[in-house]
Formats: sequence, C-alpha cells, structure tokens
Amino acid sequence: MMQVKERHDEARGMSILLRYQGPAVEDGTMNVYDAAANMTAFSDFVVAAAHQIYGEDVHVKAEVTAFRHGSFGTDLLFEVVGAAAAILPMLPDVANVATTVKESLELYRFLKGEEPQKVEHREDNSVNVTNNSGNIIVINRPSLQLTLNPKAGKAAAQFIGEALSKAGVDSMDITSDGVKIAQATTNDAQYYHPIGDEDTVTESVTRMGLVIEMLSFKDGNKWRMWNGAESLMYAMEDEDFSGRVNRGEAFRKGDILICDVRVKQTRANGALKLHRSIVKVHDHKGVTHQPPLNLDDPQ
Repeated sequence: MMQVKERHDEARGMSILLRYQGPAVEDGTMNVYDAAANMTAFSDFVVAAAHQIYGEDVHVKAEVTAFRHGSFGTDLLFEVVGAAAAILPMLPDVANVATTVKESLELYRFLKGEEPQKVEHREDNSVNVTNNSGNIIVINRPSLQLTLNPKAGKAAAQFIGEALSKAGVDSMDITSDGVKIAQATTNDAQYYHPIGDEDTVTESVTRMGLVIEMLSFKDGNKWRMWNGAESLMYAMEDEDFSGRVNRGEAFRKGDILICDVRVKQTRANGALKLHRSIVKVHDHKGVTHQPPLNLDDPQ
C-alpha cells in the first residue's frame, strides 16, 4: 500500500494502493529482489508526479512502511521549501498527484508506447493528445509531461513493464481511497517504457523451436513461450498463423512451434530495450498427452 499524506495545520491524507495479481503473488513466490525494485520504482513515479505539478522546490520524502502479499506501502510526505513557500502558502493537494498518476498511466496505454502524433495545448492547462491511430484524449498538462519524462518512464518500465513480464504475475492495479484509478495486464506491459526517439542497436532473426506455455488470441497480444532455457513473452506477428488460430486450429500446452524469431535491441533516452517477436511459424508439432488449451482469455 502506498499512502500519500500532506503536512500542514489541518493534517489531511489519502492512500494509494499498488497491488499485483497472479500465481506468483498468490503462492508467495514473487522474487524478493523484483518486489523491492518495483516498490522503489512506484515510489519514484509518484514522487516524479508531485515534482511535475509543483516543481522541484516541493520536497517529497518517500518512506516504505509495509509490504505484504504483492502490495506495497509507502508514506509520501510533502514539504514546501525555498522560494516556493511564498508561492504555495498551502502544501500540495495530494488529489492532484493521484489524478496525474492516473492520467499518465492511461496515456502510456493510449499511445501504445509511441510518441504522440500531435499535441494541442488548451487555455485551461489541459492538452489534446493524438495517438498514431488518430484518436484523441484530453488530459492535464502535467500528466503529459510526466509520461514524457525519461525518469518517470524508466520507473513505469520497472513497476509495470518488467513486473508484468515476469512469469506468474498477470496484472496490477492502483486504487485511491478504495476507487480503482489504474490497471494493467501482461498485454499492456510492452507499452510502459520511456517514450522518445528509439534507435535500433542490433537485430537478428533465428529459426528455433518454442514450447507453448500460454496462448493469446487477441490482436496485439504476446505469447508466453519456453525456449529451452527460460520462459519469455513473444509478440506474434505471423498473420497467417494467427488466422489459423482464429479458425480453431487445436493447440495444447507443450506444443512446439518451429518459427523464425526476431530479437531486436533498441535504445531510447539512453535506456536499452529488448523486443522478441515470432515473424513466421513454419511448423506446429503437437503433443498427445495433454488436454487442449482453453481458447478463452487466460485471465
């Protein structure tokens, strides 16, 4: 649980809870080092949201207070220092911080991890943001600035992107005063990373066999596959193969796909990222000792 509190004459507070769901959370096998990194990144993201709204003269101190069963607790304490004390006689409104976090995380998904096609500033401190599909969303200006902040993007890449790419962690949600303000699943993980110019560092295509662990039947979803050494998510880009799946071709957990796999390493804002995708399926080798996989959403 993350609690965000203000300090002034009439103490007020609110709470923001970050929670993960999935088998690794339920059975307590979530890696402790991953959990610590996620907790720190989440705190960093909320601190960045406060600074985006009120500037660096607002001192924000994050103190971890609790960790239990996939939930993270942090007290966030605000203090106005320096020249800002004359401008902000009252301490920051924590509700604005929660709204900025909410809108920023929605914007990552709306943009699908890409730069905006167009941004139009409005007189009321809001902005019209157009994505590369031509859709428009209206958000507050600090929410856009937070999304485009490289440090905030790095934090989001950790507590959402990396966290939801781990086996056994299926989804996360954030609630404020009991109301859900943000959520993401493994299908969204790829969108949470620093947004900016992305350069290709290396790219290669290799033919290999992959064992099916989890299927995705929605456009844009990734498949969890075992490559003989580790379980990873792969984007399915073979449209012909996806068509066979949609027409009801039988699959079982443990089936092997012989396919061309592209591994692409990119760099954006100084950070490296690895993209794995199946570009062509050449053969599907079935197994006979397991029942067919449920064709519904694995969630």
